[in-house]
Amino acid sequence: MSERLGNPIPGIPMAITKGVPFVIAIAAFLLLAPLELSAQAPGSGTSKDSGTVSQAPAAAETNDSADLAQKLTNPLATLISVPFQNWFDFNLGPRKDGFRYTMEAQPVYPVQISKDWNLLSRTTIPVVYQQNVYGQTTQTGLSDSTESIFLSPVHTKVIIWGAGPIFLIPTGTNNLLGTRKFAIGPTAVVLKHKGHTNVGLLASHVWSIAGSDSHPYVSETYAQPFVAYTTTKAWTFAATSYDTYNWTAGRWTAIVNPIRVAKLVKLGKQKLSAGGALRCTVTSPQYHPKGCGLEFTVTLVYPAKRE
Repeated sequence: MSERLGNPIPGIPMAITKGVPFVIAIAAFLLLAPLELSAQAPGSGTSKDSGTVSQAPAAAETNDSADLAQKLTNPLATLISVPFQNWFDFNLGPRKDGFRYTMEAQPVYPVQISKDWNLLSRTTIPVVYQQNVYGQTTQTGLSDSTESIFLSPVHTKVIIWGAGPIFLIPTGTNNLLGTRKFAIGPTAVVLKHKGHTNVGLLASHVWSIAGSDSHPYVSETYAQPFVAYTTTKAWTFAATSYDTYNWTAGRWTAIVNPIRVAKLVKLGKQKLSAGGALRCTVTSPQYHPKGCGLEFTVTLVYPAKRE
């Protein structure tokens, strides 16, 4: 749900320094909070017996990494994760010389509320820098945030689904970086899991119910179809698109990742996924991105507690 809602808008170097406090504060909180929330999974063996050398621990580690990598392609996985998505968009503004950088943190936290149901929280917090998008001006700050809550059945194997409310929160720190509206609506995910592949759709719609009268009414539909294949070596190859329809303005925005490549690795005790993709605009309103930009994502992974 990364490409949705509001008018996230950035630019280039000099003003990036103005956004550094936002990035540091958000990153520090999101990096440290999961350490308190997650429990370390038991090791593959507690014996200190040095007599027998086995390949089993290494094999188990490989399988575990592949399993975690595939879970990251499932928006409803029972996995605490903190993705940091970075988007670089070009050819914006009336002269097509505008630039936008967006760093969006997307912490995901699942809770099993009964033996049959999971409740999953997914938050998006965008920090934006843009230049020459609206004339020869620069804006830096927060854009609007979203909070999605999914209720999902525990006992699913092939078809996995979840649904709940989504809230658009007017956290934009500049009139050009947000809608100035509070909005609410439904959101849902459905995916098919088979072998190493996940194929699915994330969708939502929001209507504004409060906010500034000087800003237009929000009525926006978002859809994100995706397909992902994960290898036994924890490489993931995926394709997705971010499609938004603004009912108030009657405009489509469609951005496609034709191929995204990511790898799950371990740095010390911390597992993370790092990857990148081209992001190519198929259609967008005037002054919005044209052509292809870049996307880089780092996702911190905190496996759920094992009993």
